Amino acid sequence: MMGSMGLAALLCLVSAFELNDAPAVPGEWGFRPGPEHPAASNPPAFVWRPQKEAARYELQVAGDTTFDQLVYETESALSSHCPPQTLPAGAYAWRYRALNAAGEASGWSQARPFTIATDLPAFPKPPLEELLSRMPTAHPRVFFRPEEVAMLKEKASGPLAEEWQALVAEADRLLASPPPTAEPPLYPEGTKVKGELWKKIWWGNRVYSIAVADGAATLAFVYQLTGDRRYGEAARELMVAFADWDPKGSTNYRYNDEAAMPLLKYPARAYSWAYDLFTPEERKKIQGVMAVRGGDCYRHLQQRQHLWDPYASHSNRAWHFLGEVAIAFHGEIPEADEWLEYAMTIFYTCYPVWGGADGGWHEGTGYWSSYLGRFLFWGLASQAAFNIDPFDRPFFSQTGYFGLYTMPPGNMTGAWGDQGESTKSKALAVFMRNLGLAAGNPHWVWYADVQDTPPAPGYVGFILAARAGALQGEAPVDLPPSRVFPDTGIAVLNTDLLNAKNNIQVHFKSSPYGRQSHGYNANNAFLLNVGGERVFIKSGQREIHGSPHHTKWMWETKSDNAILVNGKGQRVHDADSQGKITHWELTPEYDIVEGEAGAAYEHLKRWTRRLIFLKPDVLVIHDILEAPEPSTFQWLLHAQGKFELGEGEIRYSKNEQTAIRVAFLTPSGLDFSQTDQFDPPPHDWAGLDLGEWHFQAATRELAETAEFVTVITNVKDGVRAVLQEESGEKVLVLEDAARKARITLSDREARVDF
Repeated sequence: MMGSMGLAALLCLVSAFELNDAPAVPGEWGFRPGPEHPAASNPPAFVWRPQKEAARYELQVAGDTTFDQLVYETESALSSHCPPQTLPAGAYAWRYRALNAAGEASGWSQARPFTIATDLPAFPKPPLEELLSRMPTAHPRVFFRPEEVAMLKEKASGPLAEEWQALVAEADRLLASPPPTAEPPLYPEGTKVKGELWKKIWWGNRVYSIAVADGAATLAFVYQLTGDRRYGEAARELMVAFADWDPKGSTNYRYNDEAAMPLLKYPARAYSWAYDLFTPEERKKIQGVMAVRGGDCYRHLQQRQHLWDPYASHSNRAWHFLGEVAIAFHGEIPEADEWLEYAMTIFYTCYPVWGGADGGWHEGTGYWSSYLGRFLFWGLASQAAFNIDPFDRPFFSQTGYFGLYTMPPGNMTGAWGDQGESTKSKALAVFMRNLGLAAGNPHWVWYADVQDTPPAPGYVGFILAARAGALQGEAPVDLPPSRVFPDTGIAVLNTDLLNAKNNIQVHFKSSPYGRQSHGYNANNAFLLNVGGERVFIKSGQREIHGSPHHTKWMWETKSDNAILVNGKGQRVHDADSQGKITHWELTPEYDIVEGEAGAAYEHLKRWTRRLIFLKPDVLVIHDILEAPEPSTFQWLLHAQGKFELGEGEIRYSKNEQTAIRVAFLTPSGLDFSQTDQFDPPPHDWAGLDLGEWHFQAATRELAETAEFVTVITNVKDGVRAVLQEESGEKVLVLEDAARKARITLSDREARVDF
């Protein structure tokens, strides 16, 4: 009898077309689950490479690689699938094949092994039919159900009366002064893309559209709870005016997605909440407009093959806006149920893309709060319509700690990624409260309370607070001050997690996501904050995405506290420009974190960087570099002021309280230089006067290896640092009036002894 492998080979020969089962490359989501991507919940999400010829797919899961013991099989129109049932803990294999429109099958893919651990949280995806059966048949059905209106009214007249009155006041303002509703303008002919006029219209049309559509949603929400037709009719008028806009015009998805995306979610809410006031003709017109807008978004996501390549930043909010449209227009737009299935499949199989089970976020705190703040809309929508709680998944149950550790209360900066440097903890507070209310996490609610943050404004904050009940904030006094987020390669080392004014904070990044999207900063780069203020910084400021300053300065390694090789940095804005946090040790007295980033360079075999943080205020940086050919190495540092250059050391004074000494113990003979120039600078029209200086310590001689030992201390502490050799290992002795520490710096590790 022919063996199973021989039969598989024969079937491959007679298959209708060849299956492309090639390994994923950086920038693709990849085949999941497997050793590289273990399951974080049960059942796992199965993701495979989409096939050009495929009309549908078959998926098989077995307890053996011969697939004689099938435990699950299904058909899918999409190239990913999450089963509706959990699997027993154990070892499995999975495979897939494609079928074309004629029903002809490709050969089976290779068998991919995976394991279900015993302690994984359950998160099965209900099939579409069940999702639709859970959804209310009547309106409202976005964010809350008809049977919840009474509860919301009760909260409005009771514990949330103050928040409710603020909502009514906003609705009254809209009644008295409704937003203009003329269709937003097109770009004039000859408008320079990314230029000043382009930006004004590009972002201006977004703001204008939100004023109309979210204004309608606010009025419709107040109408739902009051029954006062004045609010409902005002919402109806705004929606009817919006429906006159050409969905293929200035707010079309391809023309300006920043204006188009809000015109998915806000009209869906307003339509559902003011549904009974629209005439049949008005409903039909709105349905037609939203069918075009939803269809444009859906086709965009499909053409991008979002299930396989989900890293497009804007698409990661568009999909759940599309999901809101699908909920609101179920039974009224024929394609709505298809959109819902697609959105739910994204949610269960390839979202979030920028973080794993530890809750970190590759793109930094600015985009973390922005995108997850919007994702909370989907959290509300999926809970209300389908009784699905996103916070049952590990990422969502942990992600608030990313904000807490990165930006303790009082922090004036938010570390990595676009807009991170200008993000302040106060700006996170409303989002953290909403996140804490949605997740039932008292630490995250405390984050808002301790910063005297008022209740979250608007109907989203009201609904979240109504559902959360009497949840009280609780200070995270039981948590260690430092934390590593290995899935995204981010470490945050703190001395005081409760108050940034008392905190000395070190950030470190070495990311397996590479340098793609808004998380472009160099791997093995570090930052230093003192008292919640920036000291050693990532330099530059984005005046507009994609500008010369953004792409040729901020995306380049030269803008970070990192290292150049022969004057060149890591591969730019590249998913393959990867690093990894390889070791960490967090203790009350010291923290150690180590990263490897050699693979991020074109011509570097190794760059191991170790940070040894002796608390409260001594930072040792140990760099080991190996190049394939003799090279020079340039050690970089950036600050918001001029450095004082000395012999073997530099000093930088942030203010009277913060005077920092940076001592280069090895190698000797470094050439020091600094400049306050950017190459290239920000656009003149941005009016940015950053006042930043860029320091470089460069080796003089060509060599295949280099080793830096650098000690950063507060000048007033009078720390004495001596580097010596003992038994072939470097030993750094640090001593001040209070203590003495010995740090052994070997090729393999760092050890601290007191």
